[in-house]
Amino acid sequence: MKICKWRDSGRRLEICGIPVVLFALYFAWFQWPETSTFWAVTILIIFFRILSFFGFTITVLWQRLVRFLRGRLLTGRPWWYRRFFE
Repeated sequence: MKICKWRDSGRRLEICGIPVVLFALYFAWFQWPETSTFWAVTILIIFFRILSFFGFTITVLWQRLVRFLRGRLLTGRPWWYRRFFE
């Protein structure tokens, strides 16, 4: 069965399992060219790579943070309907 290349267009771009967005942090090194900035960015990328190995990608961590801030109770009605009609 031939796989269409367009079906893979929704996946995130990775280099060696690391999202390309994290490599954009190296642009901070061009802004402040210090060795400590370079090593801090490298350690941060390695940290997120280890987390993604265990299944906690940046997307998963973001979704968990949003769920925590939103709360567990979700209703299907807007706040104004609950306030005035229930």
